[in-house]
Amino acid sequence: MTLKEEAYAIIDKLPDKVMEDVLKALKKTEANPRTWETPEQEQAREAKELEEKREAFLRLEEIRKEIQAMRKKDPSLIPDDYEEAYADALAEKYGVAK
Repeated sequence: MTLKEEAYAIIDKLPDKVMEDVLKALKKTEANPRTWETPEQEQAREAKELEEKREAFLRLEEIRKEIQAMRKKDPSLIPDDYEEAYADALAEKYGVAK
């Protein structure tokens, strides 16, 4: 018995009250472009996504290194009280009272 035949057999046994949910799930799966990817396309997409994540990580690392270099050149950029600076940033961003 093929997978489709097995699925048809199960669907035939299901009551009508659950068929709407089954149909919605099938339509959602059909509409998803990843459903129609070949294994090679899926592997290429995943490799591309991984490369994009690596590039983003490397950009963040460069920014972190630049900030560290700036702090070494100008120690006044380092706040005296980190907790207070953090609380101020949260208050500014979210409007939270300290």
